[in-house]
Amino acid sequence: MSERTVQHATIVVERTYDASPGRVFAAWTDPAIRILWDTPGQGWETTEFTNELRIGGRETSRFGPTGDPKYHSDGLNLDIVPNARIVAAGTMHDGDTRISTTLCTVELIPTGDGTRLILTDQSAYLDGRDNPVDRERGWSFILDNLGAHLRDALVDA
Repeated sequence: MSERTVQHATIVVERTYDASPGRVFAAWTDPAIRILWDTPGQGWETTEFTNELRIGGRETSRFGPTGDPKYHSDGLNLDIVPNARIVAAGTMHDGDTRISTTLCTVELIPTGDGTRLILTDQSAYLDGRDNPVDRERGWSFILDNLGAHLRDALVDA
């Protein structure tokens, strides 16, 4: 049997978007929109995303390198304040193996005509199969993708 370990870390990633909190909230919570931008790296894809947008509702996703979406997450919405805050807890898997469990808080703060998003990820990384450096890199990539989606949506409007 291999050694069991847990590494704990808190990651905070912030971005400011030229979009209202309502637009950012919609992009974050609408599965048809979120699947378009929620990927944690170049050459990755999200092939499934569901969100039952209510307290106690499930959020699930499947993602990974293009052609190999081997990761999946399963979470629960713990707190939702429309256009202001989402708190969710979930577990990420690589195949059938749990690799981390997370409490994730997304705060949306109005800034003039835009929104300051603060994402706080408090995770337990299990048995060395995930780590804070990769998680922060993934969240940064995801939030940059969200910014690009919000900009592109304005151009398309």
